[in-house]
Amino acid sequence: MGAENFVGYGAIIGATPQDLGFDPKTQSFVEIGNGNTIREYCTIHRGSTEGSATTIGDGNFLMAGNHLGHNCILGNGVVMANDCLLGGHVRIDDRAFIGGGSRFHQGIRMGRLVMAEGRFTQNLPPFLSAAKNEVYGFNVLGMRRANFSAAERDEIKRAFKLLYRSGLNTKQALEKAAGEGFGPIGREFFEFVANAGKRGIVSYGRGAMED
Repeated sequence: MGAENFVGYGAIIGATPQDLGFDPKTQSFVEIGNGNTIREYCTIHRGSTEGSATTIGDGNFLMAGNHLGHNCILGNGVVMANDCLLGGHVRIDDRAFIGGGSRFHQGIRMGRLVMAEGRFTQNLPPFLSAAKNEVYGFNVLGMRRANFSAAERDEIKRAFKLLYRSGLNTKQALEKAAGEGFGPIGREFFEFVANAGKRGIVSYGRGAMED
């Protein structure tokens, strides 16, 4: 554990993983950076395999009652409201905001600067807003707070529309994106999608924005 971390009453860090195949003799870890707030009754389990770790970066805020399963990875500046549950091997990238009571299936990933709430079983690409395993737009507030320029926000809109509203499937959208001249922000978005793995990405919701 690094410097200037706060750990609230009743929080448990480094508990044995909830994995039926776990060998209690395994040496595994929790690694925590600097300036994190871990409030009351959070539980953070250590890695499930020899030498592995559950990892928390810098400046994260975990409100009361959160659970991080074995081998989870939190980036920097993540905010998790009360009573969120992360299965093993979940990854949450920098400056994501996770709404209270959210539930994440093991092994999924939440991209940078997402806003997510509810139950998720698939990966959520960066910069988007989603609830209950459905995308409904992009995280305009989060991007503004991160000082994204108007041009960068417009690029995310363009990437979003290509992926979710063009009528193309994911493979076709990725192929088209390669020739669309996207900058670093757009490339980050589509690289996430391309590496989403077997679980794929969250689908476009019925109540999604239409502008």
